[in-house]
Amino acid sequence: MSFALSTFALVGLLAVFMDVALHRSLETEDAMVMEAQADALARHIASRLPFGVDSERAPEKADWQLVSPSGRMIAESTGMRGLPPLSWPAGTPAPMEVTSPSGTTYTLLVRSLPEGTLRLVMNRSHEESLVAGFRRTLALAVALAAVLAAFLGRWVARRGLRPLEQLVREAGDIDPQRLDRRLHGEHFPAELSELVETLNGALARLREAFDRLSRMASELAHELRTPLQNLRAEVEAMLLRPKDDVATREALGSVLEECERLAKLIEQMLFLARSESPSTAIEPKELEAGHLLNAVREFFEAEAEEAQVTLRCDVPVPFTLIADEALLLRALHNLTANAIRHTPPGGAVVLGLTPGESMSGLSVRDSGEGFPGEILIRPGERWVRGPASRGPGLGLGLAIVKGIAQLHGGSLSIVNLPEGGAQATVWVPKRENRRAS
Repeated sequence: MSFALSTFALVGLLAVFMDVALHRSLETEDAMVMEAQADALARHIASRLPFGVDSERAPEKADWQLVSPSGRMIAESTGMRGLPPLSWPAGTPAPMEVTSPSGTTYTLLVRSLPEGTLRLVMNRSHEESLVAGFRRTLALAVALAAVLAAFLGRWVARRGLRPLEQLVREAGDIDPQRLDRRLHGEHFPAELSELVETLNGALARLREAFDRLSRMASELAHELRTPLQNLRAEVEAMLLRPKDDVATREALGSVLEECERLAKLIEQMLFLARSESPSTAIEPKELEAGHLLNAVREFFEAEAEEAQVTLRCDVPVPFTLIADEALLLRALHNLTANAIRHTPPGGAVVLGLTPGESMSGLSVRDSGEGFPGEILIRPGERWVRGPASRGPGLGLGLAIVKGIAQLHGGSLSIVNLPEGGAQATVWVPKRENRRAS
């Protein structure tokens, strides 16, 4: 409908323009004819030749009369006698239009000559009839153009929307059980290629999120199975054995440990879920790397002494970075605890700084046995632990560190050192460059 109205408006404006142009063209042509006829009459009058009978006047010529200064008629064409009374101007530099009492339009031209006043008049009736016919034809053409534009616009719209209808049908066939399906870009015109690519990209991200959620649910169920079985076994043992305060306390202690393990597991899984959400907000601020690493060293100093591991900081110069202090401390705590746990007595754990061009790396280096191949191949993946791992870990420590680094727009890197041991580095931007919240 809007296309038809727009076409009608444009064609209507074009019709008005053509009507005005035709009217102006006729006026200009009549003026030129009258000016030329006036010049010819002026030359004839100046030559003092007698006037002949004007019975053969061509239709495009004007009627005329010559009036003396006293108002006496000197000569006139035969057509002047049948004209109605007209209001002649005193003098006009150019032809002008007047309307007679009967409604007929005339063009008048008055020119002053030495012999008197020359008056010329042209009847515009035939031109008005021509213009009226032209306007009727133009109005009919505009109406037909509007009707054709309506039908044509509807046809073009339906034809243009056909690819979108196909796009809707293909997109409607995609459901959670068939997230691997994609829209076929070759079926759509080039104008929709960018939309198809965007939708396919969104479907790919959606499938990745569904796969990640499914995998996390499966992994969580697997990890919850062991502590729940332990809880059930301890409770059944307490119910079946004779009343024994010491055994009961030991069983309750085991139950409490399993409850703590479950609480820790749930807390870590919730944190990982938040770290993977684009809407998670962090509060970055300027931090002095040396103070941060020293705070970590002081926190683990007693644990390192108990494990007979040397713990020290290696920050040669002051260095400032932008990060969320609480989150970065949590990442460093995970790495440091893991390093102390996997470093044999007499070994060392070094907290250091690795400056880069756009990123700053906070590293934890140990002299232990190094990372097993499973972790090196899949760094920061949940539930991945080495075959000889010891301690109460759940395989989520590096995953949490990786999530914290990604929240800052950085990354986690882990390597085994040639001289022995391993190094884990959390890379964060020098400037604030975190994910949009």
